[in-house]
Amino acid sequence: MALWGTADGLHSPGTVSVNYAAKTITGSGTSFTAAGIAEGTIITIGVGGTFGSAVISGITSNTFISIATTQYLSGAAISGVGYTLSQRPIYTLEDSNYGNGGAGAGSTIASIYGVDIYETASNVTTQYAVTHAGWVGIKTYVDSDGNLRVKSETLVAMSGITTNVGPTFGAAGDAADDAIFPDRLITITTQPSDRIGISTTSATTFAVVATVDPSASLSYQWQYSSTGIAYTNLSNGGIYSNVTTTTVGIASTTVAANRPNGFYYRVNITADGGATATSNAARLTYA
Repeated sequence: MALWGTADGLHSPGTVSVNYAAKTITGSGTSFTAAGIAEGTIITIGVGGTFGSAVISGITSNTFISIATTQYLSGAAISGVGYTLSQRPIYTLEDSNYGNGGAGAGSTIASIYGVDIYETASNVTTQYAVTHAGWVGIKTYVDSDGNLRVKSETLVAMSGITTNVGPTFGAAGDAADDAIFPDRLITITTQPSDRIGISTTSATTFAVVATVDPSASLSYQWQYSSTGIAYTNLSNGGIYSNVTTTTVGIASTTVAANRPNGFYYRVNITADGGATATSNAARLTYA
């Protein structure tokens, strides 16, 4: 939950262009007057590799803002580029040790969260316990022996909160658009396996086994792709069944054109509290 301002991350669509000399940013399709965006908000320009960050010093309209300095921008021309907004302190945005990571066995998740005093109390009995409320870096991974490991670092210590509303797994707490503290880690222990040479008169299944630590309810959504690139959620009906369980069913069909020959299947897994993981893809081929 946020302690610095009222939002860990903010959303505004569109792209931006920068006038270095005037210290202004012009947007296209943007909404800079949206709730939560204010003077002091950090704008990071670029998605993936970035041009740097700046602090918003004034908001004129949905498509025009001023920035305090261009010192932390790269100096390269910026036109029609994506961006992100946050009220995190500038130091945390520039910390190269943290960023979005994968999920699952063997991977490391390293992100920064605003943690309020309610969360420090509610997590005191878990491995996600932190020493102080504020902006906290959390690194979560599974070691070579399969043990859950969590390391935390208080980057900016704070004691105040914006309201007295404590967070729950169903509600974010002091601001509706706050990031959710990572109380769960999903590990996929058994990945879906390829189904090769299936008889055209036979039904088949793909299955996954996953655990979550600490314990929580898991939900599942199977997806398919004809190419292995873009995936679409499956719905029950036709040849598909149990698409929101651990095991998706694929019925036989006498119509060759309806057979998903060569299709790929994977499952998205979500835990109460916001943690997510996606399985490996497995392929179905017929004899």
